[in-house]
Amino acid sequence: MQLYRMSDGGAFTFNNPPIMSGINTSDRSEFYIPVVLNQLNTNQLFTATYRVYRTDNAKAPNSFDVHFKTISPDLTSGCTGPAPNGARACVISAIGVGGGTAVYTGSDDGLVFFSPDAMVSDNPTWTRLDHSYAVGNKHSLPNRPVAWIAVDRSNYRVAYIAYNGYNAATPHQPGHVFKTTDAGSSWTDISGNLPDNPVNSLTIDASYPNTLYAATDVGPFVTYNGGATWSALGAGFPSVAVDQIDLDTYDRVIGAGTHGRGAWQLKDGSPAVPALVISKSDAGVPVGPGSNVDYTITVRNIGNAPATGVTITDPVPANTSFVSADSGGVNNAGTATWTGQSIPIAGSVTVHLTVKIDLGLESKVTSIVDDRFAATSAQGPSTTGSPTVTPIAPPFKVAVSSVVDGVRVGHSVTDQVTLTNLGYKTDSYSMSTTGATFPTTILDSTCSTPLSTTPSVIAGASTNVCVKVDVPAGAADSATSTATIRATSVGSPKVSGSGTDKTIAVAVDTLVVDDDAFTASPVDVNSYYTAALNAKVIAFQLWDLGSDKLPLNYLLSFRHVVWFTGNSYPAPIGAYESELKTFLDSGKNLFLSGQDLLDQTAGTSSFVHVYLHVTWDGSETQNDIKTANVHDIAGTLTAGAGTVPLNSAVLGNTFMDEITPNGTAQPIFNDDASKPDALSFSG
Repeated sequence: MQLYRMSDGGAFTFNNPPIMSGINTSDRSEFYIPVVLNQLNTNQLFTATYRVYRTDNAKAPNSFDVHFKTISPDLTSGCTGPAPNGARACVISAIGVGGGTAVYTGSDDGLVFFSPDAMVSDNPTWTRLDHSYAVGNKHSLPNRPVAWIAVDRSNYRVAYIAYNGYNAATPHQPGHVFKTTDAGSSWTDISGNLPDNPVNSLTIDASYPNTLYAATDVGPFVTYNGGATWSALGAGFPSVAVDQIDLDTYDRVIGAGTHGRGAWQLKDGSPAVPALVISKSDAGVPVGPGSNVDYTITVRNIGNAPATGVTITDPVPANTSFVSADSGGVNNAGTATWTGQSIPIAGSVTVHLTVKIDLGLESKVTSIVDDRFAATSAQGPSTTGSPTVTPIAPPFKVAVSSVVDGVRVGHSVTDQVTLTNLGYKTDSYSMSTTGATFPTTILDSTCSTPLSTTPSVIAGASTNVCVKVDVPAGAADSATSTATIRATSVGSPKVSGSGTDKTIAVAVDTLVVDDDAFTASPVDVNSYYTAALNAKVIAFQLWDLGSDKLPLNYLLSFRHVVWFTGNSYPAPIGAYESELKTFLDSGKNLFLSGQDLLDQTAGTSSFVHVYLHVTWDGSETQNDIKTANVHDIAGTLTAGAGTVPLNSAVLGNTFMDEITPNGTAQPIFNDDASKPDALSFSG
């Protein structure tokens, strides 16, 4: 599996760098993995194998910085071969993302899951929705491959599922399109008179809530009445399966991608109409009894006509009282109301509501839920939002970050540790350390003055302290000191939080960096490097990037770094280019080896050109060139090495990247075509 990001509309293939950091490429996955962008937060992107991955920085300026985190367990039945229902595999085949904070998934083996908080939590709650498959149970869903999940852009409780397969496979539960209005608590079959053929994708019309477009194996279909009846969409469409259908709401153009007959479009000639999308967020700070909750409500117009006479309403949540509403909003019998709003095409309006949590809030209340907010326009289109859940925080709570670093013996290292106030009251913290075997001192945020108590920190805010560790000159190489950094609440001394500061003593000159953990390999490649160093009686430390990120101070504590990536891909050193730049600028030495170091755009960075002295155009003329051997070059440091065969048992392939040395860099190995595969540089 591979995932790429393009920023030029696909104009040039090799300008599309991979974004795979954090994804386990060994996961079992669909042939075409599902990929869904959060349209209300385009920095957030979801993909899936048998589990769900999410990145919150999809638009990072440097594609190497895009990182995915795992946010679900296995959401399939877990098979490693064909699925129990006859599908190809037990893999996630569809992801549904809409308004609010929820995410749906569906799998080839027929499982459907729902999480109310997968957009905002790093450990979301997942609930299986597909029920029992019982005969006659109207709430059950077919045990067939899930092809698509379409979720309302404003209200995640409204969602539609499309199924592949045929009714004969699930005679007790036929149907190809199902709808929920309660986040999956119940489902309704709205297949109506759709042909008994696979439905491959669905698109909701944001202007007309009862209009739904379906891509099927026998062409595109549309319903204008919520699925009671369906009809073929348009005229002149070829007799071919449609894999995907979508609607450009700004131009009212429907696009359909077929299986073998190209892409088609249909212009909607009906009168221009607005389409409203409403979203809401709180301020993201801890709250409790007596706290204000500040809400931001945004209404966007994604239609092809201005929306005028827009009314926005938001009932004041239970256990709170109205404080204020900006932009002319009023409290109308317990409902905040804004009238007379106008929203141009592709425009938006934003209003703010502040409520106060009851001072005598009962302890059984664990959250404030703002629900049923809505927007309507004079033209008719309207929308309702998803519930906004704000948890009740404790009055005092603190989180303390942890850090790992290292420094040469006889020197000190200072790192910043972040304290975050997770309580709803302003607090400050008494600082202490325990457990350290090296002298450890807590300093203020400037890293200059010893600190015993932090300044006050308001709810949700953070402050930094510095931790200075002095490594004794007589410390053994690789000796460690792990200090527990404790922050004790001044407001409630029974409350504290802690993190750790681990410091590694460095008394040798060489570091081996193991960077091949991200591609499955039958051999642990680091053994070749460590064995060679041991044979020459060269002492070293070993760092495995598969376990921890490499700290800069620790890296700078060595004179020589041996860094190998095996066939890790893509861009194995991309995330460390700035650290390696600092390392090389300090006059130190780098030995770097890997089969896929430069593949595609990874080799086009300024660091590769200037610091690795490689000119790389990102094309296939240099990438993965077949060779069975590499050959020494007379007059270079490899002279006399002869012909060295590539070990396919280790790398799995017999190819290398052909490089073009620049400046005074010198080729030191050629491939079978006498083109350089390696270089050396000194200067």
